[in-house]
Amino acid sequence: MKKFPQRTVTRAFMYLRALDSLIEEGKAYVSSGELAAMTALTDVQIRKDISVFGKAGKPRVGYDTRRLKQLLEEYVVQNVVHVVLFGVGNLGSAILRYPGFQEDKIKMVAAFDSDPNKVDKAINGISIYSLDKAKLLIQKKHVEIGVIAVPKQASQQIADLLVSCGIQGIVNFSPTTITVPKGIFVKNIDLAVEFLSLFWDMNAKKAPRYA
Repeated sequence: MKKFPQRTVTRAFMYLRALDSLIEEGKAYVSSGELAAMTALTDVQIRKDISVFGKAGKPRVGYDTRRLKQLLEEYVVQNVVHVVLFGVGNLGSAILRYPGFQEDKIKMVAAFDSDPNKVDKAINGISIYSLDKAKLLIQKKHVEIGVIAVPKQASQQIADLLVSCGIQGIVNFSPTTITVPKGIFVKNIDLAVEFLSLFWDMNAKKAPRYA
Protein backbone atom coordinates (compact mmCIF):
# COMPACT_ATOMS: atom_id res chain seq x y z
CA MET A 1 0.00 0.00 0.00
CA LYS A 2 1.31 3.43 -0.92
CA LYS A 3 2.42 5.46 2.08
CA PHE A 4 1.56 9.10 2.68
CA PRO A 5 2.74 11.69 5.23
CA GLN A 6 0.79 11.39 8.48
CA ARG A 7 -0.38 15.00 8.35
CA THR A 8 -1.70 14.50 4.83
CA VAL A 9 -3.68 11.46 5.96
CA THR A 10 -5.05 13.37 8.95
CA ARG A 11 -6.25 16.16 6.69
CA ALA A 12 -7.72 13.59 4.28
CA PHE A 13 -10.04 12.43 7.06
CA MET A 14 -11.15 16.04 7.47
CA TYR A 15 -11.93 16.20 3.75
CA LEU A 16 -13.90 12.96 3.97
CA ARG A 17 -16.04 14.36 6.76
CA ALA A 18 -16.72 17.50 4.74
CA LEU A 19 -17.53 15.43 1.65
CA ASP A 20 -20.01 13.32 3.61
CA SER A 21 -21.87 16.50 4.59
CA LEU A 22 -21.86 17.79 1.02
CA ILE A 23 -23.12 14.48 -0.40
CA GLU A 24 -25.86 14.40 2.23
CA GLU A 25 -26.90 17.88 1.09
CA GLY A 26 -27.03 16.65 -2.51
CA LYS A 27 -24.09 18.74 -3.71
CA ALA A 28 -22.46 17.11 -6.75
CA TYR A 29 -19.35 19.30 -7.03
CA VAL A 30 -17.21 21.28 -4.62
CA SER A 31 -14.32 23.66 -5.13
CA SER A 32 -11.08 23.71 -3.15
CA GLY A 33 -12.16 27.08 -1.81
CA GLU A 34 -15.39 25.62 -0.44
CA LEU A 35 -13.50 22.74 1.17
CA ALA A 36 -11.09 25.28 2.63
CA ALA A 37 -13.95 27.14 4.28
CA MET A 38 -15.32 23.91 5.74
CA THR A 39 -12.00 22.66 7.11
CA ALA A 40 -10.26 25.90 8.11
CA LEU A 41 -7.40 25.10 5.73
CA THR A 42 -6.17 26.91 2.62
CA ASP A 43 -7.31 26.00 -0.87
CA VAL A 44 -3.65 25.67 -1.86
CA GLN A 45 -3.08 23.07 0.86
CA ILE A 46 -6.20 21.16 -0.18
CA ARG A 47 -5.22 21.02 -3.85
CA LYS A 48 -1.72 19.89 -2.88
CA ASP A 49 -3.05 17.14 -0.59
CA ILE A 50 -5.56 15.79 -3.08
CA SER A 51 -2.99 15.71 -5.88
CA VAL A 52 -0.92 13.32 -3.74
CA PHE A 53 -3.70 10.73 -3.97
CA GLY A 54 -4.31 11.11 -7.68
CA LYS A 55 -5.77 13.30 -10.39
CA ALA A 56 -9.11 14.76 -9.45
CA GLY A 57 -11.15 17.83 -10.21
CA LYS A 58 -11.69 20.00 -13.24
CA PRO A 59 -10.87 23.70 -13.70
CA ARG A 60 -13.90 25.95 -13.11
CA VAL A 61 -15.96 22.89 -12.18
CA GLY A 62 -14.37 21.57 -9.01
CA TYR A 63 -14.27 18.11 -7.56
CA ASP A 64 -16.97 15.52 -8.04
CA THR A 65 -17.88 14.93 -4.37
CA ARG A 66 -18.60 11.21 -4.68
CA ARG A 67 -15.57 10.46 -6.84
CA LEU A 68 -13.28 12.43 -4.55
CA LYS A 69 -14.63 10.58 -1.52
CA GLN A 70 -14.02 7.27 -3.27
CA LEU A 71 -10.47 8.30 -4.20
CA LEU A 72 -9.56 9.27 -0.66
CA GLU A 73 -11.18 6.24 0.93
CA GLU A 74 -9.29 3.97 -1.42
CA TYR A 75 -6.05 5.00 0.27
CA VAL A 76 -6.85 6.06 3.84
CA VAL A 77 -9.81 3.86 4.80
CA GLN A 78 -8.97 0.28 3.94
CA ASN A 79 -11.32 -1.62 6.27
CA VAL A 80 -13.95 -1.11 8.92
CA VAL A 81 -12.24 -0.15 12.20
CA HIS A 82 -13.64 -1.92 15.27
CA VAL A 83 -13.36 -0.01 18.54
CA VAL A 84 -14.08 -0.73 22.21
CA LEU A 85 -14.39 1.71 25.09
CA PHE A 86 -13.34 1.31 28.72
CA GLY A 87 -15.04 3.59 31.23
CA VAL A 88 -18.67 4.63 30.90
CA GLY A 89 -18.61 7.75 33.06
CA ASN A 90 -19.61 11.20 31.84
CA LEU A 91 -16.90 11.33 29.19
CA GLY A 92 -17.28 7.70 28.16
CA SER A 93 -21.04 8.08 27.82
CA ALA A 94 -20.57 11.14 25.62
CA ILE A 95 -18.10 9.21 23.44
CA LEU A 96 -20.60 6.37 23.00
CA ARG A 97 -23.22 8.87 21.84
CA TYR A 98 -20.93 10.31 19.17
CA PRO A 99 -22.69 9.57 15.85
CA GLY A 100 -19.41 9.08 13.98
CA PHE A 101 -18.99 5.69 15.64
CA GLN A 102 -22.02 4.37 13.80
CA GLU A 103 -20.66 5.10 10.32
CA ASP A 104 -19.67 2.46 7.79
CA LYS A 105 -15.94 2.72 8.48
CA ILE A 106 -15.88 3.06 12.29
CA LYS A 107 -17.79 0.73 14.58
CA MET A 108 -17.89 1.03 18.36
CA VAL A 109 -18.68 -2.60 19.12
CA ALA A 110 -18.66 -2.75 22.94
CA ALA A 111 -18.05 -0.82 26.14
CA PHE A 112 -16.77 -2.00 29.51
CA ASP A 113 -17.14 -0.72 33.06
CA SER A 114 -16.46 -1.94 36.58
CA ASP A 115 -19.73 -0.51 37.93
CA PRO A 116 -22.33 -3.32 38.10
CA ASN A 117 -25.11 -0.72 37.81
CA LYS A 118 -23.94 0.11 34.28
CA VAL A 119 -23.32 -3.44 33.08
CA ASP A 120 -25.92 -5.10 30.83
CA LYS A 121 -27.24 -1.71 29.73
CA ALA A 122 -26.67 0.07 26.43
CA ILE A 123 -25.97 3.58 25.20
CA ASN A 124 -26.71 4.47 21.58
CA GLY A 125 -27.16 0.77 20.87
CA ILE A 126 -23.72 -0.13 22.26
CA SER A 127 -23.83 -2.77 24.98
CA ILE A 128 -21.91 -2.34 28.24
CA TYR A 129 -20.13 -5.36 29.72
CA SER A 130 -18.15 -6.20 32.83
CA LEU A 131 -14.36 -6.09 32.59
CA ASP A 132 -14.02 -9.86 32.90
CA LYS A 133 -15.63 -10.26 29.48
CA ALA A 134 -13.21 -7.92 27.71
CA LYS A 135 -10.70 -10.46 26.39
CA LEU A 136 -13.33 -12.75 24.92
CA LEU A 137 -15.30 -9.95 23.24
CA ILE A 138 -12.22 -8.18 21.89
CA GLN A 139 -11.17 -11.38 20.14
CA LYS A 140 -14.68 -12.26 19.02
CA LYS A 141 -15.37 -8.82 17.52
CA HIS A 142 -11.91 -8.43 15.93
CA VAL A 143 -11.17 -5.15 17.71
CA GLU A 144 -8.27 -2.99 16.49
CA ILE A 145 -8.48 0.07 18.75
CA GLY A 146 -9.22 0.50 22.45
CA VAL A 147 -10.37 3.76 24.02
CA ILE A 148 -9.48 4.50 27.66
CA ALA A 149 -11.83 6.86 29.48
CA VAL A 150 -11.37 5.61 33.04
CA PRO A 151 -10.06 7.53 36.10
CA LYS A 152 -6.30 8.02 35.92
CA GLN A 153 -5.57 5.53 38.71
CA ALA A 154 -7.06 2.74 36.57
CA SER A 155 -5.69 3.77 33.18
CA GLN A 156 -2.47 1.72 33.30
CA GLN A 157 -4.40 -1.40 34.30
CA ILE A 158 -6.69 -0.97 31.29
CA ALA A 159 -3.73 -0.27 29.01
CA ASP A 160 -2.09 -3.50 30.18
CA LEU A 161 -5.34 -5.37 29.54
CA LEU A 162 -5.58 -3.98 26.00
CA VAL A 163 -2.00 -4.94 25.25
CA SER A 164 -2.58 -8.47 26.58
CA CYS A 165 -5.55 -8.74 24.21
CA GLY A 166 -3.35 -7.94 21.23
CA ILE A 167 -4.62 -4.39 20.71
CA GLN A 168 -2.01 -2.24 18.96
CA GLY A 169 -3.87 1.08 18.93
CA ILE A 170 -4.98 2.96 22.04
CA VAL A 171 -6.72 6.31 22.40
CA ASN A 172 -6.11 7.54 25.94
CA PHE A 173 -8.51 10.15 27.32
CA SER A 174 -7.32 9.55 30.87
CA PRO A 175 -5.35 12.56 32.20
CA THR A 176 -2.17 10.59 32.80
CA THR A 177 0.58 8.90 30.82
CA ILE A 178 0.37 5.18 30.15
CA THR A 179 3.31 2.88 29.51
CA VAL A 180 3.09 0.41 26.65
CA PRO A 181 5.55 -1.88 24.85
CA LYS A 182 7.29 -0.83 21.66
CA GLY A 183 5.04 -1.26 18.64
CA ILE A 184 1.86 -0.11 20.41
CA PHE A 185 0.48 3.17 19.07
CA VAL A 186 -1.00 5.57 21.63
CA LYS A 187 -2.80 8.85 21.02
CA ASN A 188 -3.17 10.84 24.25
CA ILE A 189 -6.07 13.28 24.34
CA ASP A 190 -6.08 15.39 27.51
CA LEU A 191 -8.92 17.88 27.13
CA ALA A 192 -7.51 20.22 29.78
CA VAL A 193 -4.17 20.36 27.98
CA GLU A 194 -5.91 20.99 24.64
CA PHE A 195 -7.86 23.94 26.07
CA LEU A 196 -4.80 25.44 27.77
CA SER A 197 -2.71 24.97 24.63
CA LEU A 198 -5.36 26.74 22.55
CA PHE A 199 -5.52 29.58 25.09
CA TRP A 200 -1.73 29.91 24.95
CA ASP A 201 -1.78 30.07 21.14
CA MET A 202 -4.48 32.74 21.23
CA ASN A 203 -2.54 34.94 23.64
CA ALA A 204 0.78 34.34 21.90
CA LYS A 205 -0.63 35.85 18.71
CA LYS A 206 -1.95 38.87 20.62
CA ALA A 207 1.29 39.53 22.50
CA PRO A 208 3.53 42.33 21.13
CA ARG A 209 6.74 41.25 19.49
CA TYR A 210 10.01 42.86 20.44
CA ALA A 211 13.09 43.13 18.26
